[in-house]
Amino acid sequence: MTFKLRKKNTLGFFGLVLLLSFSASSAFADCPQPVKSSGGDALQMLVLGDSIMWGQGLRDDEKFTSRMKCWLQEQTNREVKLHMEAHSGAIISGAASARPAFTADDGEVNLVSPTINDQLDHAVQFYKQNETAPALILMNGCINDVGVKNLLAASTPLEDLRAQVRQNCGEKMQTLLLRVRKSFPQAEVIVTSYYPIVSRQTADNAFLRLLVKELNNQRPEARHLSDKEMRERLVAISDEWFKTSTASLAEAVMKTNTAFESSSARVRFVELQFGPEHLFAAPESLLWTFLFASTKVSGFTKVLVLLSFGTAAYKANDHMLESRIKSCKETFRKPNDGKEDKKQKGDREDLFLTCRYASLGHPNHMGALVYTEAIKGQLLQVIDRAGWKRNSNGPQ
Repeated sequence: MTFKLRKKNTLGFFGLVLLLSFSASSAFADCPQPVKSSGGDALQMLVLGDSIMWGQGLRDDEKFTSRMKCWLQEQTNREVKLHMEAHSGAIISGAASARPAFTADDGEVNLVSPTINDQLDHAVQFYKQNETAPALILMNGCINDVGVKNLLAASTPLEDLRAQVRQNCGEKMQTLLLRVRKSFPQAEVIVTSYYPIVSRQTADNAFLRLLVKELNNQRPEARHLSDKEMRERLVAISDEWFKTSTASLAEAVMKTNTAFESSSARVRFVELQFGPEHLFAAPESLLWTFLFASTKVSGFTKVLVLLSFGTAAYKANDHMLESRIKSCKETFRKPNDGKEDKKQKGDREDLFLTCRYASLGHPNHMGALVYTEAIKGQLLQVIDRAGWKRNSNGPQ
């Protein structure tokens, strides 16, 4: 399914989304119309993935996963129990030696582990202990495996990016999806796409140019590019990222369904296509940006860690900033024994700065509404066939 936003219909569409959301799910964490389960009748919903699935910077009641929970309760007349394994920074898989020596209980703190494969293992144990299984799985993954820094460096060769995306969003995701299907063979699985990062409507200002130059200059092989050349390169990289990641994820879903020929297609792909005006530092951005609107700068996780020229003066405008900073300080605090060399200290401080600004470039409350409506569009085709509805006399 492709979910597109058209420029000429933007205001009307957003108005409709807001109307639908406020009428159906205005208090998402507890749900405006709670439904009690009848014995083991609750519908189980599992969430796997990275910061977008976690809902970076959003309060629980604003996350599209919470909105989906409440919407499903209304549609099925059954209690929906949501189990969240996704967290910020997660990769699909990676060598144990590459994992940081930090852990956090707060999903806002961006750490590569637990990986999404680890999340699946944890979920298997969770449902085994509770003698149940998820009916619905919402999941994503692969942007952190590709590396956000590669997507914001104008010197990234398109052919190298294409190969990285195909490997991580294609091969790795297919391997993960096969594990998901084998682990929970009766579950309906929704895989969501990503979105481009920049467009020609991205604001052109001194701060943004400095950011791009800093990223570009860190690569010795990068040639000197003019501001115009860097801007064009970033747009090309962003377009390639979205095109190749979308195609690779869709192919991974298709191949997974083909591998289970004896059963119906239980894995579905939701493609979101944000317009150029909705992207990085664009005039109608659907992404978290800075509190100070005069900067007109938006961004993805980890980009500000590369800067040292006064970024602490800027604050992200997300709703979890203060609590996230508290969790970041706790996670990346100085070792109790004080034993760390200069490099270790620098790395730890960089991780803290990254964590502080981790919401930048993620869907804001309006972006989450768009994700919600896109996923609803797929599930409307599933609810009746899956037998999720319960009438007044019990499950159908």
